[in-house]
Amino acid sequence: MKAAFFQKPLFIALGLGLATLCTATPTKAAVLTYQGDTTNQATWRRTAPGDPPDRISGENAGTMGMTVPYSVFQFVVEESGLYSFGSTVPGATSPTNGVWDNFLVLYQDSFKATNQLTNVLVAAIAPDNGSPAFDRQLTAQRNYFLVTTGRQVTDFGAFTNTISGSGKIVAVPESDSILGTLVAVSVGLLLYKQKWGIVTVR
Repeated sequence: MKAAFFQKPLFIALGLGLATLCTATPTKAAVLTYQGDTTNQATWRRTAPGDPPDRISGENAGTMGMTVPYSVFQFVVEESGLYSFGSTVPGATSPTNGVWDNFLVLYQDSFKATNQLTNVLVAAIAPDNGSPAFDRQLTAQRNYFLVTTGRQVTDFGAFTNTISGSGKIVAVPESDSILGTLVAVSVGLLLYKQKWGIVTVR
């Protein structure tokens, strides 16, 4: 009789535990990482830092500002929400000691290198080790353009950018050449798919 008395509560406890696991809703998250290189790319007069920036670099000083190479990556997000942007460069073991100083600018709807202040959302120096340069609320299914460029005219080279947030981040095929592999990760579901030379893990 004692054996039966102790086994029944144990069975109920296990059942409740399994029910809790089956009904729990996993937290959704997404990360997209891609690689590129601004060496020998087209140049532009980058914006000054700002949220949003209101001038071209050097305008307040009466100079031509920073004319630097750049790379642009076009994407959409599948869920509206807060997203973080970071960029790391080779040799970085801290936010400031990489082989070159990178700078990120985010645009919405369209990007034109000669109309730097049109549709610009935010611009900031990016920590060299990939720590977030800025966060931004994004709207699902709108086009966004992340421009990676240099802080000074001598700043250019390889980079790895990371975009993370509440929903899947999808590269638009018309983006300029991005070297390496794009990886998007959503917690709880892994689906491997290869398209346009991009490997996506969803």
